[in-house]
Amino acid sequence: MIRATKNDTVKVHYTGKLEDGTIFDESPEDKPLQFILGKHEVIVGFDEAVDGMYQGESKTVTIPCVKAYGESKAELLETVDRSIIGDNVELTVGGQLEV
Repeated sequence: MIRATKNDTVKVHYTGKLEDGTIFDESPEDKPLQFILGKHEVIVGFDEAVDGMYQGESKTVTIPCVKAYGESKAELLETVDRSIIGDNVELTVGGQLEV
């Protein structure tokens, strides 16, 4: 059986969920996420979870924030006037906005 190791190119189907079960990200059914293991192309916790897996294996992991996107930092949050964004942009709670 093939086992994933550092520097391997891997393809993975995944579903990212919050602690309450809310899905925040997932791979499309027809397009698994492809990355090189150990090259920092994905969050550290995901890299570590895939390392050593066998082809066809499934697993469920909990990734702590320090191995994902980091601790929440209130000082990085900012309230902006809606007019700055424009009316043609759809906003959703928890969504991302690139400025």
